[in-house]
Amino acid sequence: MERESFKNFIATDIRKRIVELRQQGAKTSKGEKMSLAAIGRTLDPPVTRISIYNVIDGKSESRRIKEAIEKELGQAFWIRQVGV
Repeated sequence: MERESFKNFIATDIRKRIVELRQQGAKTSKGEKMSLAAIGRTLDPPVTRISIYNVIDGKSESRRIKEAIEKELGQAFWIRQVGV
């Protein structure tokens, strides 16, 4: 149950950060208004907003997407294991 609570905290924190940045007029590295879909389009190849949602909600795992989210939002959200 604690793990599920932590996943929910991360998802909520990311969504709050996006709203906060959007209100400040922040843009992604590609110059689009901040949104999950816009973050997905910063990747090469791009991914859908559903892929971003699934990673944020813990339904799928993608290091590449997690790194893109953290880069665009300017904040770390996940713990990394070194040397694994």
